[in-house]
Amino acid sequence: MKSILPALLVMGLALVTTPARAADNRNVSVVNETGYAIKFLGFNGPDDGLDEWENELEATLKNQDTAYVEFGNDDEGCVWNIKVDWANYDESVLWKNVNLCKLNVLRLRYDPGTKTTSFIAE
Repeated sequence: MKSILPALLVMGLALVTTPARAADNRNVSVVNETGYAIKFLGFNGPDDGLDEWENELEATLKNQDTAYVEFGNDDEGCVWNIKVDWANYDESVLWKNVNLCKLNVLRLRYDPGTKTTSFIAE
């Protein structure tokens, strides 16, 4: 019993002092402030070409809703392309070479005067 107690104490201290894995610094919250619903939100690396996309949304992202996008260990690099498709419109919006390591939130906006979609990085 004397040898088990110190071993358990050492294992317990090791668990307490082991730092928790930090969230991936590319993970991002995407806030839809465009006034329109989004049916597709995709991210791909600049070297992947513009034909390979995977939808990060489980359902349509309504105006004023937020989607949280997590990146996995096999995803590499900070710089990504971002593509948005509208629920009731046939054109896409594409932003190239966005450095996700420098932001936590993307606020998507639409300007009806200029008819352009942009984002604000936070």
